[in-house]
Amino acid sequence: MADAAGGMHVVPEGNPWLEAVNTIETDLRGGNLDLWLRHARFLRVEGGLVHVEVLNEFCRDWIRERYLHRIIEVLSAGLGIAASVEFHLAQAPDPAEAAAQPVTQPAKRAGSAAGPRNGHAPNPRYTFDRFVEGPCNQLAAEVAKAIAARPQQAAHPLYIHAASGLGKSHLLSAVGNAVLGRNSRKRVLCLSMQRFVEEFVQAVRSYSIEAFDRRYREDCDLLLLDDVHVLRGKDGTQERFFHIFNVLHDRQVPIVLTSDLQPKELPGMDERLRTRFAWGLIVDIQPPEFETRLAILRKKAEEESIVLPGEVAELVAERVNNSIRELEGTLARLAVEARLARSAIDTALARKVLGSLAPVLPPSCSIDDIQRAVCAAFGISPADLRGTSRRRDCVIPRHVAMYLAREGLHQAYPAIGRLFGDRDHSTVIAACRNVARLIRNDRAIAGAVANLRRQLGIA
Repeated sequence: MADAAGGMHVVPEGNPWLEAVNTIETDLRGGNLDLWLRHARFLRVEGGLVHVEVLNEFCRDWIRERYLHRIIEVLSAGLGIAASVEFHLAQAPDPAEAAAQPVTQPAKRAGSAAGPRNGHAPNPRYTFDRFVEGPCNQLAAEVAKAIAARPQQAAHPLYIHAASGLGKSHLLSAVGNAVLGRNSRKRVLCLSMQRFVEEFVQAVRSYSIEAFDRRYREDCDLLLLDDVHVLRGKDGTQERFFHIFNVLHDRQVPIVLTSDLQPKELPGMDERLRTRFAWGLIVDIQPPEFETRLAILRKKAEEESIVLPGEVAELVAERVNNSIRELEGTLARLAVEARLARSAIDTALARKVLGSLAPVLPPSCSIDDIQRAVCAAFGISPADLRGTSRRRDCVIPRHVAMYLAREGLHQAYPAIGRLFGDRDHSTVIAACRNVARLIRNDRAIAGAVANLRRQLGIA
């Protein structure tokens, strides 16, 4: 086959670039390869020169910095000669095609009518007035209010961590709403990290990285990002966010972040980012104690015009103790049941609703109790239960203990993971699914789980 210069080049069978990518994927042991490397397209090979098309300069530079040395090693071994790679930028979209696509309006520049943009506005329902404070969340609320009152003095980021359903997102939006309430022209970006990731991927694909950077680096007076743990394992987006974070910090733009986990508990996160997350104040929100749960129920009932007798509120607050979201969901269920039955909310209805949601748990039962009982039942040590051994005689008991903590105590996945060797919540989810499958298919495991449930009083 002749090349453009009239010479000949040899194209070996197969796709040497794809083979190199697959080899690197195996090296990473994750099967979850970098998005930008996967989007590079093999064009041709001329002797030892491999031509590859990439989406844009960012993708080219990313691959060069992260993978090129290893790619050349693998290509050289596969081709049997010293290899090199030449990158070609993909053609920009045809103007006629681009005109047919929905156009994203450019971010307004400083000095224009600003305020939050589509998809970046704080939730208007979440304000400080509607946030019920208690010992469990008082520090987080006070710091959030301080930032909202004096954003120009917030030189360091605020990092709020808590299990799901405890009010992190509420506080995040409350900061944004308070700032906009004082100055509606403030450029507040309030969004989830998942949305940030999706925007970045779309910016790379649509050749609009410059507009993406401008939105976050220049056209932002306050950045509020929810669930930053979503960034784990996404190397390309982490790199971009790292630079955005630095620019905003240098500009003294306030940054508030929330997560299910502390910065040090974020596996798969660039160490530079974890360090920056820890630059400022790290505060947590604990599950609400009885008095705060009671206050939350009463405030929510007042907002929703639900007649909630005191004894019913106390019963619900006593029984539902995991999250604010569960409290509010139980109240909504009570209101619906009462409306369907055309009756008032009373203790009989509350007991019926609570009985359908979850069994009464003995107050003495904890994850520690479950771990001790599982260790005794399976004959392993607590160190093995919480350790990293992949032996089946350790993995099965570990999964069973996680399953009982979730299904028996209704603990949040991140909270369970922290007590089992600081494991990721996705690991706990997989463990619970595995035990659910074993219970269906393995009579011995099903019997062991049933015995443990009875022993612990969570049957």
